[in-house]
Amino acid sequence: MATVGIIVNPHAGKDVRRLVSAAGHTSDSVKIGIVRRAIAGAFEAGAKRIILSADTHRLGERAADGLGAPVELLDGPMTSSRLDTVTAAQEMWKAEARCVISLGGDGTCRDIAIGWPQAPLIAISTGTNNVFPGAIDGTSGGVAAGLVATGAIDAASVGTTAKRVAIRIDDPRVGATGDDTALVEVALVDGSFVGARAVSRPASIRWVVACIAEPASTGLASIAGRVHPIGRDEPGGVFIRLGPGGRQVRVPIAPGSFETLAVADVQPLPSSTPVELPGDGMLAYDGERTTPVSSDAAVTLSIENTGPTVIDVDKTLRLAAEAQMFELTPTGDDHRKDTDGH
Repeated sequence: MATVGIIVNPHAGKDVRRLVSAAGHTSDSVKIGIVRRAIAGAFEAGAKRIILSADTHRLGERAADGLGAPVELLDGPMTSSRLDTVTAAQEMWKAEARCVISLGGDGTCRDIAIGWPQAPLIAISTGTNNVFPGAIDGTSGGVAAGLVATGAIDAASVGTTAKRVAIRIDDPRVGATGDDTALVEVALVDGSFVGARAVSRPASIRWVVACIAEPASTGLASIAGRVHPIGRDEPGGVFIRLGPGGRQVRVPIAPGSFETLAVADVQPLPSSTPVELPGDGMLAYDGERTTPVSSDAAVTLSIENTGPTVIDVDKTLRLAAEAQMFELTPTGDDHRKDTDGH
């Protein structure tokens, strides 16, 4: 069945960075409007089934109310944490969704990639530091998702496999060994407590490894982007070590908030080439402090081309227009058919 999943993070765009920077606030009503437009667009393009993530603010449920569209609301753990997003992605994978629309920031996209590593994804930015997701109109995103879900547009022709930072931690002091992932960057910051998760003290940053380092980025990735740009479609990444006596670089560490940081070392990282870095602090993934590591820990990172499949909305709609998929035949039928011929 031509199924589209929609995952909305109710907490994206609302964290503590609004107290210390000029970051905007993405309200529930704005997110509900985007989801409503995405639902309408997906059904317009021929989707037969829409699956919505469950969340503690009931955003998906409120968005679907009154549309008269056959949507399904997932059962979720309703923890008001990232587990809700991870679980929703896993359930959409099991339900064989052919495209997933996400509303959130870099952290939301990372959580989806943890739940469904190769998810076919249209990521709409509603977070704080939106490096991975894009500013996509909900209507257009929904139409593109529907075209991909029906098979009218081949996902392989409009999708690109995203890079990711693969993380391996071996910490004998705490007896912890494990793997993790980030879609933009990994940083080591001073301290041992997660706290509010967002990295708000620039002086605490010790090193950054980024697979997307674009000069227009905001947040930790902007450090790398200002000294050694790496595009999302370019191979490899970059390692940045901060320290006294280095190059003095002005970076937007949070929206509308600039800091001067000393960059002591810059090293390009080829794809699939592991690099071992020191621990002793808190690892932050895609801008959020997540994992404490001791001074005995070995943190091994590599840039891999094994992330989600990012659907190019503009290219999808252009191919559909060129194929006259938005035009009606003389009988009043449209040209769109799913892979079952319906």
